[in-house]
Amino acid sequence: MNAGVHHYEEIDSTQRVARELADGGAPHGTVVRAEAQTAGRGRRGRVWAAEPGRNLLLSIVLRPPVPLREAPLLTLGAAAGLAEVFDVRVKWPNDLVDGDGRKLGGLLGELEARGDRVDYVILGLGLNVNQVEFPDLPGATSLARLAGGPVDREEAFELAVRAMLAWSGHPDRLTLWRRRAHTLGRRVRVGGLEGVATGLRDDGALLVDGHPVHTGELDGAG
Repeated sequence: MNAGVHHYEEIDSTQRVARELADGGAPHGTVVRAEAQTAGRGRRGRVWAAEPGRNLLLSIVLRPPVPLREAPLLTLGAAAGLAEVFDVRVKWPNDLVDGDGRKLGGLLGELEARGDRVDYVILGLGLNVNQVEFPDLPGATSLARLAGGPVDREEAFELAVRAMLAWSGHPDRLTLWRRRAHTLGRRVRVGGLEGVATGLRDDGALLVDGHPVHTGELDGAG
């Protein structure tokens, strides 16, 4: 399935360990997995909190032979692949949500460049699997909640890793993302821009009333 899995009961961050392995020459497909993290991170430096032993916390080393401009598409592709295998939706850019917009997980991509090419990307995933109580996150859900009962975490792990590796560089990744999108057709707010998300450009930018948005916070606006 992959180049090797480094499995920990508890570490500070799978992203940090995966980056260290990548710096040491770890090959494409190397996975770092943890049952618990003491300093897990989400997008924009947010803390990713998860109940130990009940969810998926992992990072994968990717070494795609692509130019830097294509780096954002790797994460979009992986998110689309995950949405497909778990039959959920994608909220731009890389959050996994159910049909009502409740969050199941998210992806964090960090890259290292070599000139104008990607040297490696560390793609981190936090996915709620068997956690069912979210007292501090009322907008969260999990695979178990959607399934109505416990989910086999090892099967979910295998599905997740395969999907991320297969779809991060797949030629049809943006087509799949658009098909699995929760964002498109909805009213959103990105910084000071508010409008309807009308499409996803081929460079990964979200179109909000025709205006491309590459980065920033995306919030529901009704």
